[in-house]
Amino acid sequence: MNKKGIWLLNDIKPEHLERLKELAPDHELVNRDDDFPIENIEIVYGWDKIKAEEAGLLETEGQLKWIQVASAGVDYMDLDTLNERSILLTNASGIHSVPIAESVIGMLLAYCRKIQQAVVDQSQHHWREDQRLIELSEKTIMIVGTGNIGKELGRLSKAFNMKTIGINRSGREVEYMDHIFRQPDMIDHLKKADVVVNILPLTSETKAFFDHKMFAEMKEGTLFINVGRGPTVNTEDLIQALDDGKVSFAGLDVFETEPLPENSPLWDRKDVLVTPHISGNAEHYNTRLFNIFEENIQAFVEGEELPRNLVDYDKSY
Repeated sequence: MNKKGIWLLNDIKPEHLERLKELAPDHELVNRDDDFPIENIEIVYGWDKIKAEEAGLLETEGQLKWIQVASAGVDYMDLDTLNERSILLTNASGIHSVPIAESVIGMLLAYCRKIQQAVVDQSQHHWREDQRLIELSEKTIMIVGTGNIGKELGRLSKAFNMKTIGINRSGREVEYMDHIFRQPDMIDHLKKADVVVNILPLTSETKAFFDHKMFAEMKEGTLFINVGRGPTVNTEDLIQALDDGKVSFAGLDVFETEPLPENSPLWDRKDVLVTPHISGNAEHYNTRLFNIFEENIQAFVEGEELPRNLVDYDKSY
């Protein structure tokens, strides 16, 4: 009888391979391009849409039971098919919290302390002393999405002596947040914030969540950061808010279309900082991802419920 396979579509360290062999001795570890019966794949570690489609992974009536992706967002996965086939999906939520939170603070400092302008001035050999700089201390930051990333951003914000407002679906209390409001009530509290940070996942409820109505309720000169999902923000409405002065600066790591088209007006705006969807890049990414997988696979081989990061198909995250 053929062994069930674990298809390794994400980079994995040698010591982690050895650990997998210990944890799942009845499974064969299948590398990306190995010749292995696709119907015998039971677990997928990482994801490669092209490879999966070429192999017919989701079209084959095989033994696939669980996919561990290497990202927090799962909007690119065929959630309906996975749900229909009762295939478990776990994400990488939590491993991005440190790098993304640090990236948000970096974007804010780049604008507030004129570091972004200094880079331009240096390239032009221009000495510019007469500048108005902004301090983060005492400013109010609204963190829209208070999961692992939002919580870490709240912790860092407190280190800068900022006041924090958290936004989530339920209104549950979250550490490092001075105040919490429910997502449906957020629009009523926008004027309290000097900084608004979007960390929302992409769902049917959050698509174009930040639109003209939302920007219109912000105070003049709000700083807006998007490290969530690109399509949660209506780009045309954001540009209009920048033109109108409702938003004085936008730090954007994610976009409605990626890569950001060369003809996008965002590239040339001095009030926009563009980073190419890199805020989640972590120095210890693969180790942190394997830690999630390791805990889950121990439960899986014992026939227990997966304890970490199981995606709720009803919520799409």
